Amino acid sequence: MPPSAPPDDATALLRWRALLAAAALSLALALALLLPGLVRCAMLPADADEHLCQVSPSLSGGLRLAVLLWGLWLGAALMQHRLPREQPARPWGLAVQIAALTLVALAVNRGLHAIGPLDGSITPYTLQILLTFSSCVCLGLDYREHGRRRAADADSLQRSEQEHARQLDAARAALLQAQVEPHFLFNTLAHLRRLARTDAAAAHAMLVDLRRYLDAALPGLRQAQVPLARELELVRAFLALHQRRIGAERLTLHYDIAPGLDDVIVPSTCLLTLAENAIKHGIAPQVSGGEIAVRARPDADDPRLLRLEVADTGAGMSSGSGSGTGLATLRARLAALSPDARLSLHLNQPHGLVARVQIPWPSP
Repeated sequence: MPPSAPPDDATALLRWRALLAAAALSLALALALLLPGLVRCAMLPADADEHLCQVSPSLSGGLRLAVLLWGLWLGAALMQHRLPREQPARPWGLAVQIAALTLVALAVNRGLHAIGPLDGSITPYTLQILLTFSSCVCLGLDYREHGRRRAADADSLQRSEQEHARQLDAARAALLQAQVEPHFLFNTLAHLRRLARTDAAAAHAMLVDLRRYLDAALPGLRQAQVPLARELELVRAFLALHQRRIGAERLTLHYDIAPGLDDVIVPSTCLLTLAENAIKHGIAPQVSGGEIAVRARPDADDPRLLRLEVADTGAGMSSGSGSGTGLATLRARLAALSPDARLSLHLNQPHGLVARVQIPWPSP
């Protein structure tokens, strides 16, 4: 997306603060121009030739010069928005502006007698001075306008880059999220098929859990973030399916959720990924099974963070722990979410693994 053109600057130049600043600058320049003449006349000896200081600079002369300079600035400001913006027309527009202001300044100077002979006649010196003043004013405002437009373009490009980066992060997160597939569905359906032949009641109960899981999972498939309550509902349904599949005697479930967290927004499937990892690498390798605890609470060390944990009493940490696709995908999603979001693995006591996600949240 190309940078948009900045708004017209004529209004800003004609505000009272800008007018007062221009008047003050004009007065300062007028006094600075008169200062050499004042010093020269003041340093002449008493018996010096009077022709050496024919025109003694005065305060009234400085005020007239200041009014002339301020009028030049005002004229340039009024004409600024009429200048063409594109090359090569703009230099020609500036030349016309300078010539027009010089002619106007010659007419005004005939009444003010700020520069040149006291009778207001036009001399090469007067023309040269007024042309120089007009050029300085017009080129100064043009330089200001050029800098303002460049700043506006840079700001527009920065906003565009930020928007593109945000869209890229969203697309990357959506791609990473799409890689999180519940492979257990194939095993669940196969187990459901076997149960339908041997235990119709158990098959019906498992089918209810499967429908509950799908009801929780499908609405969030295209969402990068969901309320914690929905994520917990998904994890409960997921773990209930596994508990039915491998047996309640082999898998015990515990939930420790702090109150008031239902509406907190979390990355979708973040707890599901941890639960999948706990089942696959913690509980499944053990004949005796184990326990899985799902916890959510404000972080005790940093209240700005929300701590989500899935702890198991399974096989524990191995050399390949944390290097799977699911956890790697979750790490990448958290990195795109916030610099403070992170995933870490810790040893559980007396054995097993604790997978912990910490994300920023609007703490009370």
